[in-house]
Amino acid sequence: MQTLSPSLITALQAARDAGIAPVYFVWIEARSRATGAIESMGLWSGDEDAAFSVETPTGGTASREYLGGVNLEVDSLKSVADLTDEPVTISMSQIAGATQQLVRGTDVRLACVEIHATSRVGGALASIPQLQWIGIVDDVQIATPQAGGDGRIGLTVRSEIMSQLLAVNPAKSSDSHQKRRQAGDEFSKYSASVQARKIQWYKKDQ
Repeated sequence: MQTLSPSLITALQAARDAGIAPVYFVWIEARSRATGAIESMGLWSGDEDAAFSVETPTGGTASREYLGGVNLEVDSLKSVADLTDEPVTISMSQIAGATQQLVRGTDVRLACVEIHATSRVGGALASIPQLQWIGIVDDVQIATPQAGGDGRIGLTVRSEIMSQLLAVNPAKSSDSHQKRRQAGDEFSKYSASVQARKIQWYKKDQ
């Protein structure tokens, strides 16, 4: 269950009359292509670079620097109560320096991502950014535009838990595979012959 800030709840309740202006914050931890070390980068939907105190997955708060002016957008952010896989799409400008560094300077594949959100009320944030999503980058799309068009970079972010639950296990339970895992393992020694037999438990062997 998600617990939102009382000030944000008040802003959401008044949205019908006052409107709502969502503000998104994306924190990405990706591996540097040059050094192999994990590097962190924060992006937000504002126009200027700024520091914000945000909620962390562990329940505390942290002060982080977020880079603006990247035309950040977050789509398909849903809260569900089942095991439905609901990937989130993050899109940003293709020509912004920060996004160029993100996709060219680091390997964002399987990078850890935190998405925070809040709203604006009278030009100010309604609350500290609220943690909305934790996941990993599953896909990267770089759309090169035609002359005069707008290029975009898109990241598909999936829940890490759902990615693990839906992953296909390539391992086999054959005797040879079991022995590759551990020499001398005879758990599947007779699996091939047993698989071909049709045993009817209610009948005696002749």
